[in-house]
Amino acid sequence: MKDLISEAVGGRVVACNDEFFAEAHNLLQVSDPVWKEGAYTDRGKWMDGWETRRRREPGHDWCVVALGIPGVVRTVTVDTSHFTGNYPESFSLEACGTGDEDRLASATWEELIPTTALAGDSVATFDVLDSHRVTHLRLNIYPDGGVARLRVEGDPIPMMSQVCPDGGGTDLASSLVGGEATDASDFHYSPPSNMLRPTEPAGMWDGWETKRRRGPGHDWATFRLGLPGVIESVEVDTRFFRGNSPGWVSIHLSDDGSTWNEVVTRAEVKPDAVNPVHLEHPRHGGHLRLDIHPDGGVARLRVRGRPDGEGAGRLRLLYLNSLFDEEARRFFATACASRAWVDEMTTGRPYPDVESLFTKASTVFETLSEADWMDAFAGHPRIGERGDRVADREQSGTAGADESVLAELSKVNLAYERAHGFTYIVFATGKTAEEMLSDARSRLGNETEEEIANAAREQRAITETRLRRMLCVGEAP
Repeated sequence: MKDLISEAVGGRVVACNDEFFAEAHNLLQVSDPVWKEGAYTDRGKWMDGWETRRRREPGHDWCVVALGIPGVVRTVTVDTSHFTGNYPESFSLEACGTGDEDRLASATWEELIPTTALAGDSVATFDVLDSHRVTHLRLNIYPDGGVARLRVEGDPIPMMSQVCPDGGGTDLASSLVGGEATDASDFHYSPPSNMLRPTEPAGMWDGWETKRRRGPGHDWATFRLGLPGVIESVEVDTRFFRGNSPGWVSIHLSDDGSTWNEVVTRAEVKPDAVNPVHLEHPRHGGHLRLDIHPDGGVARLRVRGRPDGEGAGRLRLLYLNSLFDEEARRFFATACASRAWVDEMTTGRPYPDVESLFTKASTVFETLSEADWMDAFAGHPRIGERGDRVADREQSGTAGADESVLAELSKVNLAYERAHGFTYIVFATGKTAEEMLSDARSRLGNETEEEIANAAREQRAITETRLRRMLCVGEAP
């Protein structure tokens, strides 16, 4: 399990109703809470945590936190250290998976931990059995008081751009995609897992540093990549390590973590810098070993490359199966706007594999009524219109088209709608504006019943292509 919420991995407070005595962001500090005898602010006793004022009216206090690493929550720790006469009587924890904070106000919150009693100056850990992907948590305290730290651990579930981004590679080792440190020669000052944090380094403490080596040899750390794949380059980030960075690094790769092949031999690295380390040729790997010569500190390690399709598809299916229903409906609606189809696909989860998902999609399409198809067609912009991100990608053939062709396409679109009562639907991927114009003209004079069937066929092709892209599984076999 991994830390999903601390400030070290990008966790942050979105909102809270009160933080009169102590600010809510203290909840997310990595360090253990401390007590400062005799320390006061102009608001009262200085406390290392989140503390609200004494409530004099009905209700309770709350704090909304964005996870730095969205995922499935497995354990929650509520730490009330040093809060003795000012801790809450109880707490509860709610979650949502919206991701988009513009939708937080209307998000549906699901209970992860029901109202549970708390003790003062104590550390309590709770198991969570809910298997949904969480992006935000709401900590409720009853009725008021102070909490020193909120710790949340679980399994990362990355979003699409972190698994199969458009253009370029991704960080195959990041904790965002499940990368983890498996071993190291030295843990004296800090663990090697710090190097995989998705945040920028904050200081010399926020990395991996070994003790000074007095004998022969060198230090090393091994990692299991969250996404095995073809590695193109590595970044060895030594920021904040000025008089204690390594002099050189070597890189070894392995598919299974047992047999290592050296792909970079003693590349020089500079202190307090982001050092790109290029491989002579792209190489495949599932595990990586970083050798530092002879010792020292590294803030971050980034492994840039292209993930294997199998691993990317597995993570994307995990993502889909773990979404709350609200987010799952939004996912499927991106592929097809028919509410009947979306509902059936949502309730069909979890899907054991990609093939099962596409079988289900095809089966549900066979059951759609004419009204359901019209619902699907209504989700498309007219061919040539811009502004819909997904449609713009598919209609790239119209981006550089001649204005006269676009104007004629617009006229034919309107004529088609008057004739048949719905938007002209065509599988636009790979087609030029001229080809789509010719197709629209040829279909304009068809009977509406025939055109519903034609549009449904095009819609099915569009939906499959969108699902394959969203699941990172490539073209249909």
